[in-house]
Amino acid sequence: MQIGHYTQMDKLFIYLTGDLSGGVALLIIFGILVVCGLGFPLPEDIPLIAAGYLVWNETITLIPALAVTMGGVVIGDTILFFLGAKLGVKFLKNAGVNRLYSQEKIRRTRAYFRKYGDKIVFIARFFAGLRAVVFFMAGSMHMKYRRFIFLDFLAAVISVPIWIAIGFGLGKLFGDQIDQILKGVKEIKTVVTIVLSLIIVGIVIKLIANYRQAKIKKA
Repeated sequence: MQIGHYTQMDKLFIYLTGDLSGGVALLIIFGILVVCGLGFPLPEDIPLIAAGYLVWNETITLIPALAVTMGGVVIGDTILFFLGAKLGVKFLKNAGVNRLYSQEKIRRTRAYFRKYGDKIVFIARFFAGLRAVVFFMAGSMHMKYRRFIFLDFLAAVISVPIWIAIGFGLGKLFGDQIDQILKGVKEIKTVVTIVLSLIIVGIVIKLIANYRQAKIKKA
């Protein structure tokens, strides 16, 4: 198969859905998801869609696929949370940060996160660019881990099966036609990004409105 015209992410999908055994494929998918959770610039949806495709072609079965992918997602997020808990406060108090942000601004930011942290953590799971920063901040702001993992797991229970189902559906629709599958992945990701962006904008507007109303009441 000629793959020179494919992007790196396309090649990753082709590699994961190629001639690997089921166990090896799951191990690699698990590792990628953990790395994604640590904030590395890798799209989490590609290994999840690949897992769904592998379920379709019977390289792996559904239950192990769900268990491994959920485990990879939650472990990566957990490591980042505890890094934030260990390093976050020191980072916020260092000289470089103080030149950019006063202690008063940092205090207000922490208070805002405490007030709306649950919503922010839940929403962040659906956005790769937002996820790492929010989860690190959740640790640095001393959110209780059991609260964090409950919200993260709840969001993952929604997002992970959806991407796996998309991979399964693309396999069912296009079989081994990788070009068509990759085209479908790009189109679906575009639609999902637009929908989630509209949702997050609406939530942010509501949070800002609530914040302003609270300030007016205190004044």
